[in-house]
This record gives sequence, structure tokens and C-alpha cells, in this order.
Amino acid sequence: MIAAAWICLFAPLGAAIAITLAGQRLTRRGAGYLATTSVGMSFVAALVSFAGLLGDSPSQRYHPSTLWRWLTAGTFHFDLRIAVDPLSVFMMLVVAGVGCLIVGYSIGYMDGDDEERRYFAYMALFVFSMLLLVQGGNLLMLLAGWGLVGLSSYLLIGFWHERPSAIAAAKKAFVMN
Repeated sequence: MIAAAWICLFAPLGAAIAITLAGQRLTRRGAGYLATTSVGMSFVAALVSFAGLLGDSPSQRYHPSTLWRWLTAGTFHFDLRIAVDPLSVFMMLVVAGVGCLIVGYSIGYMDGDDEERRYFAYMALFVFSMLLLVQGGNLLMLLAGWGLVGLSSYLLIGFWHERPSAIAAAKKAFVMN
């Protein structure tokens, strides 16, 4: 269950990095399929986490997991930590499920756009950011997710950066977030 939660979190980030690094070697449609597959994997992993929680008694449904300890200051620790509980798993299902539908629909919607690869990398980053926000097991992870949601919103809203209205809307969204 914990491994599935980590897979749910990092699958879209892996796709965003792969699409960005592949560049022109990856077809535009291939970038869409890769992003959709990674977000779909996140949804399946969220389902596995949900199934794991169903087997627990209600008082035992909180499962924190630390992947890495970044910094220790006295008794305070800065960890890369997630929490798997009923609320976070519900939100994982919503974010990954709706995200998969949106990214899948975007394959047809963005067909023919010269910057399709960049769009799918941004979408995968956005889904990762939302999952980090809802799975964050401490304030540091919550704030990192929130900041990345703001950044990826800015990138998506300003995707067609030749339009002055898109640039203005992206700046407004970034400041308001």
C-alpha cells in the first residue's frame, strides 16, 4: 500500500522528466500517450492504496512513510514524507482519475499543436504537484506541493505565450496562488 502511494506520486513526475529530456526524439502523440499512461498508473496505484486501507480497522488507517530525511534541526526533521489515510487516498483517486481523463482528452484536443510535448510535460507536472499537495505528510511537503501547483498553473495558463491575454492571466494566477 505504501509503495503504491509512492508510485502514485512519482509516476507523473517521471513522465514529465522523460518528456522534457526526450525532446524531439519523442513524437508529439507519444508524449501524450506517455503522460496519459503515467497518470493512469497513478490512478491504479491510488486504487491499490484504497484497497489496502479497506483492510485496516478504522483506528489503524493512518500510514506515514518517509522516503528521505533532508535536514535535522534538534528534534525537528525535514523529511520527504507522505501520509496515506482515507482523506489523502480519496483525493489521490480524484486527482489521478480526473487528471487521467483530462490528459487523455488532450491527446486529441492538442493534436497538431507544435508545442504538444511541452503541454504534456506541464500537465504531468501539474498532476504530480496536486498529488504532492494531497499526500504531503508534513507542512514542508504541503507547501512544496502548493508552490508547484502555482508554478504548473502558471505554465499551463501561459502555454500560448504569444497571446498577451494568456501572459496576463498566467501572471495573475501565479500571484493569486
